[in-house]
Amino acid sequence: MHEPPEMIARGDGTAGEVALRRRAGQGAPVYELIVNGTFIMDTAETSTERLLADALLDRHGSPRRILVGGLGLGFTLAALLADPRVERVDTVELEPLLVEWLRAGLVPGAAVLLTDPRAHVIVGDVRDTLQSAPEAGYDAMVLDVDNGPGFLVRDANAAVYERPSLRAAARALAPGGLLAVWSAAPAPELAAVLADVVGDVTELVRAVPREGREIEYYIYIAERPSP
Repeated sequence: MHEPPEMIARGDGTAGEVALRRRAGQGAPVYELIVNGTFIMDTAETSTERLLADALLDRHGSPRRILVGGLGLGFTLAALLADPRVERVDTVELEPLLVEWLRAGLVPGAAVLLTDPRAHVIVGDVRDTLQSAPEAGYDAMVLDVDNGPGFLVRDANAAVYERPSLRAAARALAPGGLLAVWSAAPAPELAAVLADVVGDVTELVRAVPREGREIEYYIYIAERPSP
């Protein structure tokens, strides 16, 4: 029989109860992030987080300054920092408990990642950061604050995928800049708004093996036109 997960941290966070659990895995322990009893992500399958970063990096010639919405367990940030072209990554995370736990080393490798001089964590709502960001201040952006507009864990995150926030993101992108948005399901309405307020949109579909079956995930990448 499998042993139940071990609770290593839990607290009342900004969006409700946040918990970090550890369970046995193949060769190494697996760490799970749970919010209000809902599984968010774990360290057993991190390809989607890395894929989001790689899709952006593969399409941008000079991704020096990047904004990331959602820290998660740090795998998107790690993939971005692995690219020597990246000079600065501002990561916006709503949940201060999660930042505290990662800085404390409760997830292996996270504390070292956050000490990289190029990594800057902003504790707050990514919508506020987008509204106050300098015009053309970022070469690229990644939004992974929830499961996409169709499968929200936190209802308030719906606004991240709506026109005002995406328009603010477009304003903060440099000409030729890219905005990548992750979604657990097809999001044609999101793609339409991105095309309207940012620029040309590419939809990427990737099948990821999970628990004995393949699950499709979607990445929408919009490019702000160059002059």
